[in-house]
Amino acid sequence: MAATRKTFTLLGLNDDFQMDVFKVIAAILHLGNVKIKAASEEKSSVSLEDEHLNIFCDLLSIDASNMACWLCNRKLVTATETVVKPMTKVQAGNARDALAKHVYAHLFDYIVKEINKALKFHGKQHTFIGVLDIYGFETFDINSFEQFCINYANEKLQQQFNMHVFKLEQEEYMKEDIPWTLIDFYDNQPVIDLIEAKMGILDLLDEECLLPQGTDENWLQKLYNNFLGKSTLFEKPRMSNRAFIVQHFADKVQYECDGFLEKNRDTLYEELIKLVKTSKFHLLANFFQDDETPMFPSNSTIKVKPARPGVKPTNKQLRMTVGSKFRGSLYLLMETLNATTPHYVRCIKPNDDKLPFEYDCKRVDQQLRACGVLETIRISAQSYPSRWTYIEFYSRYRILMTQQELSLNEKKQICKIVLQRLIQDPNQYQFGRTKIFFRAGQVAYLEKVRSDRLRAACIIIQKNVRCWIQRKKYLRFRNAAIIIQQYVRGQRAVRQAVSAAALKQTWGAIVIQRHARGFLVRRLYQLILVATVTVQAFTRGYFARKKFRRMLQEHKATILQKHARAWLARRRFQSIRRVVLNIQLSYRVQQLQKKLEDQNKQNHGLLERLTTLASTHSADTDKLHKLESECEKSVAQKKKTEEQLKKLKEENDQTITKLQKQNVDLVEQKQELEKNLHCKTVEMEEKMNELTRQVLGDLEKEEEQRKTLENSLQFQREDYEAKIKAMREEIRSLKEENKQLKQDVQNGAQVNDGFKREVEELSKQAKVIPQLKREISLLETQRKDIEKQMQEQVHDMRAKMTEVTKQLLRGLQTEDLRQRLSPEELQQLNEDGEVWFAYEGLKKATRVLEVHYQAQRESYENEIETLNLKTEHLSQEIGHLQALFKEENNTKHSIKEELARLTKENMDLEEQVDMKEKTIKKLQDQVNSLTKSIEKAKQEQAPPVPKVYIGMLEYKPEDEPKLTKNLILDLKPRGVVVNLIPGLPANILFMCVRYADHLNDAGRLKSLMNSTINAIKQVIKTHHTDFEMMSFWLSNTSHFLNCLKQYSGEEEFMKYNSVQQNKNCLKNFDLSEYRQILSDLAIRIYHQFLNVMERQLQPMIVSGMLEQESLQGMSSMKPTGFRKRSSSIEDLNSYTISSILHQLDFFHNTMCQHGMDQELIKQTVKQLFYLIGAITLNNLFLRKDMCSCRKGMQIRCNISYVEEWLQEKSLQNSAVKETMEPLSQAAWLLQVNKTTEEDAKEICNQCSSLSSVQIVKILNSYTPIDDFEKRVAPSFVRKVQSMLQSREDGSQLLMDTNYQFQVTFPFTPSPHTLETIQVPSSLKLGFLTRI
Repeated sequence: MAATRKTFTLLGLNDDFQMDVFKVIAAILHLGNVKIKAASEEKSSVSLEDEHLNIFCDLLSIDASNMACWLCNRKLVTATETVVKPMTKVQAGNARDALAKHVYAHLFDYIVKEINKALKFHGKQHTFIGVLDIYGFETFDINSFEQFCINYANEKLQQQFNMHVFKLEQEEYMKEDIPWTLIDFYDNQPVIDLIEAKMGILDLLDEECLLPQGTDENWLQKLYNNFLGKSTLFEKPRMSNRAFIVQHFADKVQYECDGFLEKNRDTLYEELIKLVKTSKFHLLANFFQDDETPMFPSNSTIKVKPARPGVKPTNKQLRMTVGSKFRGSLYLLMETLNATTPHYVRCIKPNDDKLPFEYDCKRVDQQLRACGVLETIRISAQSYPSRWTYIEFYSRYRILMTQQELSLNEKKQICKIVLQRLIQDPNQYQFGRTKIFFRAGQVAYLEKVRSDRLRAACIIIQKNVRCWIQRKKYLRFRNAAIIIQQYVRGQRAVRQAVSAAALKQTWGAIVIQRHARGFLVRRLYQLILVATVTVQAFTRGYFARKKFRRMLQEHKATILQKHARAWLARRRFQSIRRVVLNIQLSYRVQQLQKKLEDQNKQNHGLLERLTTLASTHSADTDKLHKLESECEKSVAQKKKTEEQLKKLKEENDQTITKLQKQNVDLVEQKQELEKNLHCKTVEMEEKMNELTRQVLGDLEKEEEQRKTLENSLQFQREDYEAKIKAMREEIRSLKEENKQLKQDVQNGAQVNDGFKREVEELSKQAKVIPQLKREISLLETQRKDIEKQMQEQVHDMRAKMTEVTKQLLRGLQTEDLRQRLSPEELQQLNEDGEVWFAYEGLKKATRVLEVHYQAQRESYENEIETLNLKTEHLSQEIGHLQALFKEENNTKHSIKEELARLTKENMDLEEQVDMKEKTIKKLQDQVNSLTKSIEKAKQEQAPPVPKVYIGMLEYKPEDEPKLTKNLILDLKPRGVVVNLIPGLPANILFMCVRYADHLNDAGRLKSLMNSTINAIKQVIKTHHTDFEMMSFWLSNTSHFLNCLKQYSGEEEFMKYNSVQQNKNCLKNFDLSEYRQILSDLAIRIYHQFLNVMERQLQPMIVSGMLEQESLQGMSSMKPTGFRKRSSSIEDLNSYTISSILHQLDFFHNTMCQHGMDQELIKQTVKQLFYLIGAITLNNLFLRKDMCSCRKGMQIRCNISYVEEWLQEKSLQNSAVKETMEPLSQAAWLLQVNKTTEEDAKEICNQCSSLSSVQIVKILNSYTPIDDFEKRVAPSFVRKVQSMLQSREDGSQLLMDTNYQFQVTFPFTPSPHTLETIQVPSSLKLGFLTRI
């Protein structure tokens, strides 16, 4: 404890933190000691006087009574009520342990987080060193879930060790062509696949945990069924049925299955979490505030509503199993190990008793073999542990090479020569392709030789440096000695030369020199003084005269300046006026240029639309030719079928006439027999009393006659039955021919559908033609207006220029200027020729302007001529297209009439076949009635009672696999959906469920529901990439779920039913749990369904929305500076917006054919449109060449096409447009002006769906394509940033393409009653009988 506290304080963690941690640890220990008593078999309790419970609640500030209650109870929430269910002692103990483990896990994460904060390095981290202490392989007498997880981790780590030590080492030798004998080693990948692969041990364990009634025995039975006899690594023990054996890398381990499910679930109930959240202990409350965040980002965007609206969604974090968490953490660990360079330290236990000086050889050998150490020893003995590349070896050991060796050009050859010279034994090294491999000790030898060479070189350098230092010191001492000797010798010479007489003479000479020099200086001073006075007098007079002259000049200059400045002011006014006129003219010219550019853009758009119309028209004509050829073929086939039908009609008429004749004969015979019987009975009544003796003889005769009649009738009956069989065979052949006719009609209907689609597209294009005419007329009127404006402006400019020149000339020729200026001033003004230069400059300016305007006028006239030609060409093409549309409409009308006639004839044939079947049935009934009338002479025949069905399908338990196979596993959506009603498989399954409910057989109902759910899962798993299969079973699963709700007997669903439907409700069982399972299954199918659609649609989005241009002509406007991002191959596989729309049509049509609910279709379309907008916007952010005004027009056009598709499918009110709002705002932002402050305000107001980071990114990435566009100024971007600071949006630039909206399955009751549903023979369900 003291060491722990010391460590905490060393890390900067205060005493409050330490006390909080110790309080939580103590509370966990006390919680584990809480005693739970069993009140009964299904109930348990905790005493409020329990000392450990009270201490736990006091430490964590939790209510003890609530904790005692919710440790032994749990809450179940249903649609109508909330039920508190007691738990058994074992369940309560598991809940207590789960809470303790959960709190301890949060505490551990919190401590690690705080320690990381304390140890955090603020600089940039490049590398790190990690130490991993693995679990170690475990095998005990009783092994459970903990040992299984530990051994699974050891398998993964052992595989990584094998990969690093064995595989990579030997692969490198083989790659470098080093002679090497391969060493066999055990690869444990099959064991890892057995544990973690799909449908492996962990997957089966998680699947069993999801079932509400899953047990360890069921899970073990699934393991036996899946792996026993199929995998050599999985075995069943001989003496136990509750265990399994796994062959691990080290040894076989037997695991007991008891407790696997409960330990894997580690269930923590929501009531305990809510109770802990109410704790006043801040640390504990903070633990569980962040518990709702999901663990994996893929599940973060899925918010699912269950089938019942009243049930709250469970916490996804708590539903994760321990196995999945362990597998995820192990996966992250393996990623870290694979990204680093590992080094291994293997610890070997000498004995199991932990005794000193004891060495168990067998145990050590077992550990060495289990860890793979013996193989590593073999590799290290035979391998080359040290290796250098040729460049590294050359740079490292260049010091050992001679000058002759360095003179060679190839470094690889130099390395070989040096090694042969340094190492005499060639077996100690090998030369590879790119590396040199050394055995153990050789690199150390080379390092020793290198260090010796470096040491000798260092000694030589030290010798020379020391010599230079000593010589420098010697020279410094020598120079100092010479200087000292010089001064000493000078002092000695001075002392010898100086005496008293010499000193007196020198002093006298100095005095004479002083007086002579003073005299000379005074005389020179007097001369300079006289000269300076005279110079000053002359200079002062000169300066006074000069000042007087300057004053006169300044007085005259002021007079000149007054007049000159007045003239200059007038000239400046006239020049400013001229400049203002020029500016106005240039501004107006720019406006006209912009208008012309806008008209050019509109003309380009019209041209592109016309080209697209022409291309579509050519494609349509090709399709029409193909369809005409197909129609001719179908007409020929129709003629053949008509001839066959005529023959069949004649044969059927003949057979009907024959049967009618036979029927008439039989009726006559019947009447004769009835007359005879009546006569005989009358005679018998009259002669009854008289002829009693003759009765016996008459009776005998009558019996003989009756026998003969019966024999004759039997012969006739056999003949009739033979004829009926022949008729049946003929009817079967007619039915087959009718089926062929139906198929032909269906093919014709499909062709008709294609015609209809093409007609719709052509009608849409025809609707666009009047708009194009209007736009062309508008362009012509605008062109005429522009011409008029240009002419008027040119006349105005010429008039203004003439007026300016006249005014200037008049101003120059006026006599006022001559009167105001004197002749001298006029001469001064005209000295430099300023007036003449000004006049010539005005002339040149007027000429330049005239030339410029003439050039502009010529260019405008040329553009107007081209526009006229284009409009004439467009009008011709429009007329041609109208003629083609009329021809296509006529041909389509004729095709429709032929198809209608074929369908009518097919219906007539079907009616005739039905009539024949009815006549045959009538004949059979008459034959049966005749036989009965003969047997029963005077008894009247009772009328047949029609059957009344109750909406159930009877089946036998042994037919349940057939039902799932024929109805779910082998059922194909194509060919079935066209003829059947939507959701027919779901209705058939529910009718079988009703039968099991009617029998009150819980086992049969449970097996049927489980088999159907498992079969649907299997179909989804096998066909997880098939779009039609996913759509078909998503529709049927939702229909089956709606049937369970509609006939559940609950009032909220019964109010939508009819009276007859309410009679068919379930009476004995509540299937709410299976409804929950089905809703989860439907959600799973929905997400797989979305993934399939996203995979098919995602490659088309960037090419269709951004790169390919539906507005033709944009590609020619791209700047030359941008490099195209596609190759020649890309053009072959490129997608357009039409391909995206065709794909969406395919999705929508298949969903509608499968009878999917409209709300569900709207949700899927909304998700697809969000994907389109997110991917397009992200690519727009990342590609700078896409951020231009014209690309914004392109995106806006594509969005309009998509919105038109929504209107065609009547999906415009399904909130789909909101998903495309960020993309449309980005396109608007690329097109809008970006200069003034008002533009910035408008951008901030309009771009509400874009974040501030996204808006700034688009503004910074905006690149103009031509000279008329301008880059966005940085000041404007800063202005927009300052306006967007008040927004509280995130800093994320890219949109989340994996985001998924919340899915809801609406309840839509079926309008079909169960009594009217019939099972078609094509489903091969003859073993089902309607009740």
